[in-house]
Amino acid sequence: MALVLLFVRSSDDPSRQVWAQLAGFAVSLAMLAALRKVTLSRKVLTGVLLGGCAVLQIAALASGPSSSDDDYRYVWDAHVQLSGTDPYRYAPADPEVAHLRTDFTFPTERPCPAHQVGEICTEINRSSVHTIYPPVAQAAFVGMRLLGSGHDGHLPLQIAAAVGVLGSTLLLLRLRRGRTLWPVAVWALSPIVAVEATNNAHIDWLSVLMCLAAVGAARSRRPYAAGLAIGAAAATKLFPGLLLVMAGRRPWRMVLGAVTVLALGYLPHVLAVGPEVLGYLPGYLREEEYADGGRYLVVGLFVGSDIATILTPVLLAAGLVLLWWRADPDRPDLTAVAAVGLYLALTTPNYSWYPLLLVALVALTGRLRWLWLCVAPTLTYFAAALPWDWTVTRLVSYVGAVCFVLGCLLVRLPRCKQTWRAISS
Repeated sequence: MALVLLFVRSSDDPSRQVWAQLAGFAVSLAMLAALRKVTLSRKVLTGVLLGGCAVLQIAALASGPSSSDDDYRYVWDAHVQLSGTDPYRYAPADPEVAHLRTDFTFPTERPCPAHQVGEICTEINRSSVHTIYPPVAQAAFVGMRLLGSGHDGHLPLQIAAAVGVLGSTLLLLRLRRGRTLWPVAVWALSPIVAVEATNNAHIDWLSVLMCLAAVGAARSRRPYAAGLAIGAAAATKLFPGLLLVMAGRRPWRMVLGAVTVLALGYLPHVLAVGPEVLGYLPGYLREEEYADGGRYLVVGLFVGSDIATILTPVLLAAGLVLLWWRADPDRPDLTAVAAVGLYLALTTPNYSWYPLLLVALVALTGRLRWLWLCVAPTLTYFAAALPWDWTVTRLVSYVGAVCFVLGCLLVRLPRCKQTWRAISS
């Protein structure tokens, strides 16, 4: 697996990267199956999982990001904040912050090796729009820059992500105390985690860590603490706020905790820049075709994109309400994995780091039926590099994932006598 990751890191060819990642998925599935079958003591298996995870993170640190340039925005936002300017006030290409530009984010070499915006050359994608990252993510950017002695570079972000991935692995091992440990390999030995969290340094690793802490607090019947963790996760990546459905029919303390963190996080920025605190979020939703229904692949396949624009949010809301109503306070992790899986299945994101939270929750619950959905965004992200039609690749990825989940659920129905009688009567 480590050799596969090193190959991915050393190749600039997207087609080679995607095939290498698919090979990595195959290897990780083989290791998962082997760990499920072999008989190892908990101590030995813990060592295998932690050691394997550490080796993969080290391999992922071997070079700079291979398939994403998002971390340049992280570096820029941190630099802007440390200069005393609110990160939501200006876009990187604005002349008001031109004095903050460095060769790392705005290279001076010509021809421009990155993004050309008018006469400006920059490594930052969407440099003409304001940042989209929420307040806790912004605080994390500053913290990681300070740990890197205030210098530009990929490595401080990557090292922080590697530590976060290892921390999540430790938390997963703790949360599965009293149960078999092999499902933790879904996270610890995942090529998606090593590539997208550590090598590409996506800040999603922090929201995953917060969500796992939230599940642990909810299981321990500490709803306010769980809410604080969910609020921190949502103020890092927004959609982890879905985990509030774990609260069940007495949600107020958990909701209060989440709202407290979100309010404290956003308040200083709202006072500084007002509605600009939304950043590029509305524009991002339009760009990614969420506003016109083009992004809702599964629902749109049956009803068309126009109706999908309305129907998909309705289906998502209905599903979340059902999960909230049926939430088991003893197994909040099952509610969480279903909520995140439902969200990804309906919204069909196009970026391979979006399922990181689902990967962690599958590792926590052992619900392997969601594994295909964990891989689907990677296939769509690299679809242009595959030898098949881009639209067909996206549809097969997500429709196949949804059919796999539904098939697994149908297979389990006969095992539940009450359900079987209900559907056969």
